[in-house]
Amino acid sequence: MNKLNSSAEQQEVNTCNAEPRRFGPCTPMSVLDFFWNREDTWAKDELEFLAKSSECATHMAQNLADTVSNVGCVIAADYTPGKLRAGNFEMGDNVSSLLFVIADQIRTISALTNIGSEAEFLLRKRGAQHV
Repeated sequence: MNKLNSSAEQQEVNTCNAEPRRFGPCTPMSVLDFFWNREDTWAKDELEFLAKSSECATHMAQNLADTVSNVGCVIAADYTPGKLRAGNFEMGDNVSSLLFVIADQIRTISALTNIGSEAEFLLRKRGAQHV
């Protein structure tokens, strides 16, 4: 028991004295990258699950395209001469906030696509090694 406690205490001391690691900003993409890069040896069932992230990314991209198209329609309708204006996105902050959200979605889609592609590659590579 003392050995466990002293080991845990030593680890705590080492952790406290260590320089903090820099991860950069916490975004959906950085979190996905963090978890993908944490494990060097994924089990086959885990890789099969992760390979489905490409399909998830496809659905996200389609939904994002529909959403952006609909926002475009709202903005276009708002600037139609002779029609009552709602004033959507007249303030720069509104537009930039929307674009930042869209950029985050695109980055997340990119990360999911990359994870799915890498997982499929690792599955194929392992399959070729067993032949």
